[in-house]
Amino acid sequence: MECKSLRASGKDLKKFNVAYFGASCDPLEKNKEFAEKLELDYPLLSDTDSKVASAYGIQRGKRSKRVTIFVDLDGKIAYVESKVNLREHGKQIVEQLEKLSVAKMPVDAKKK
Repeated sequence: MECKSLRASGKDLKKFNVAYFGASCDPLEKNKEFAEKLELDYPLLSDTDSKVASAYGIQRGKRSKRVTIFVDLDGKIAYVESKVNLREHGKQIVEQLEKLSVAKMPVDAKKK
């Protein structure tokens, strides 16, 4: 549901000057199949050794917690959303980007 929500909010997310992606501790092939099945329009990364999840402190057994981490242009964590609403998460992210005053893409850049 969370991935579908991000896909559904893609038009609004792409208005911001951000890169966004999903990440999972599942194997690459499983993530590839999942992304194709859901027709995701954003990358789904594989953290198979859980190093990234551990570094961010979101590792929970063999899985990771569902969180969204907003990283600013300086590479610093600007915000962590730990109360992910699976059905509305795309909208949650758009709202948080607005609250963080994240720059929007220039109108010309959106057409490319």
